[in-house]
Amino acid sequence: MEKRRKKPKAPKPVMPSKEAERYYIGQLRALVRAMASELIASLEPTLKRLKPAYIADSRVTLDGSWTDEILKSIRSVSQRFTSPLFEAQIQRVAATTISRAEADNAEDFRDSINKAVGIDFQLITKPKGMTDYLEASTAENVNLIKSIPADYFKKVETIVLGGMKDGLAPTTIAKQIQEETGVSARRAKLIARDQVSQLNSDLTRQRQTAAGIVHYKVQDADDVRVSGNPSGKYPNAKISCWGIARQDIGYGPGVYKVAEGATWKGVTNLHPGKHHPLCRCVGIAMIPGVNYFPDKNG
Repeated sequence: MEKRRKKPKAPKPVMPSKEAERYYIGQLRALVRAMASELIASLEPTLKRLKPAYIADSRVTLDGSWTDEILKSIRSVSQRFTSPLFEAQIQRVAATTISRAEADNAEDFRDSINKAVGIDFQLITKPKGMTDYLEASTAENVNLIKSIPADYFKKVETIVLGGMKDGLAPTTIAKQIQEETGVSARRAKLIARDQVSQLNSDLTRQRQTAAGIVHYKVQDADDVRVSGNPSGKYPNAKISCWGIARQDIGYGPGVYKVAEGATWKGVTNLHPGKHHPLCRCVGIAMIPGVNYFPDKNG
């Protein structure tokens, strides 16, 4: 008896790599901890030693003799996070993150399409131009990582000098540094999540194009944090993922050309995962005869 052919299934969305995200977040958190630890170890003894002088002198200005000493202490630490050794370390972090995200994207994309069409279709693993894209992404992430210590130590200088001018106790200044460390740690986490999401978006679209897929369907995260969700937390968001996932420009609700993306309130070339920072949307490949029927959708 002839086997009944399985009914085609719609491709599953290719999600951002959790492994790459966990690795990236872990590495950036370790960076922030190292900065804070080395800074406090260097700065705390100096602050305690200078405490009588700067607390006693209510008229002290930035020309005070303690200023140069404090700045020297902070900058001696900050220089360690701009050295060639540090540059080599963050280059490895960025390259490893990109490599892990790309490998997971390739595997998930192939699995998604193959299950949808019902055959083991050997997709192009690295479409034309992807190598250049990966190198550019690595360089971009290196610059983002470098911005973390640059911003951190700049703000720490302001905190410490301002605290000493106001005669604050070293413990109070240390607490303010700790708060700034928390801000940097949260920013590092957001950078990691956003970059892995954007990377997944770009890689998926490159592979969709290489596989001959013309359209994708935007799928939002379907919760109260979706931008533009009328009953969510951000109903008035400038870019509405909720609206993009539902508007019909002639191909069906939420369906757009891979090469063009969506347009929202005059902003063009919007793609899932990149509608706005920390966008959680994904693009599902629309395969004619499987989950897309051009005669019906135009």
